[in-house]
Amino acid sequence: MKHLPTYADLTSRLRFSPEQGRIWRDSERCVLLSNSALTMLRNAMVVQLGLASARQLFWELGFAEGARCAVEAKNLRPNRDFLEAFSVGPQAHALTGFGWTEIETLDSDLASGHFEGRFLVHDSIEAGIHLATEGISADPVCWLQTGFASGFASTFAGQSIIMREIECQGMGDPVCVLHAKPESEWSGIVSHSVV
Repeated sequence: MKHLPTYADLTSRLRFSPEQGRIWRDSERCVLLSNSALTMLRNAMVVQLGLASARQLFWELGFAEGARCAVEAKNLRPNRDFLEAFSVGPQAHALTGFGWTEIETLDSDLASGHFEGRFLVHDSIEAGIHLATEGISADPVCWLQTGFASGFASTFAGQSIIMREIECQGMGDPVCVLHAKPESEWSGIVSHSVV
C-alpha cells in the first residue's frame, strides 16, 4: 500500500481546555472515555438489552460516527487522491484510541459503484475488552469498529458499503480483518457480522 499522509491535519483539529473541562474536535465538544468505563457500558448493554440488541446499538453508534467522519474527510483533504482522502477514516478512528488500521487493499471506482477493500485493525480495544471479560468468542466482537468503518465507507463512497469482520482478535486471530463490499454484494452470504 502506498504511504499515507501524516496525522498532522487531524491532530491539529484537537483542542484541550482542562480549566473548562472541555475537549474539542474543531467546534464539536468531545469526551475521553476510559477502557474500564467502555467495558462497563458494553457489559451493561449486553445484560440489559441482550447480545443481539447491544451489538446492533453499538454498530449503529459506530456507523453514525463513521458517517460524520466521512463528511469531514472530504472537507479536510479535498484535493487529494481517493486513498489519501479515504485514509482520514482509519486515521481518525486511531486517534480515538480504538486501535490502528492498516489499509491492506482498497480498490474503488465510484463511477461504476465498484468498491472492495481489506483492512487490518491492530490492537482493537473492543477485542481486548471482550477477551478480558469473556474470553475467546465464537463470533466477531468489534461492533463499534465495524459500524464506524461501514458508516465511513458508505458516506465516503455514496453507496451502502458494509465492512464485515472476517477475523477478530476476540476470536483468537492475530488481528481483526475487515472486508468491505457494497451491501448488495453480501446478499446471501452467511456472516457473523452485524447488518
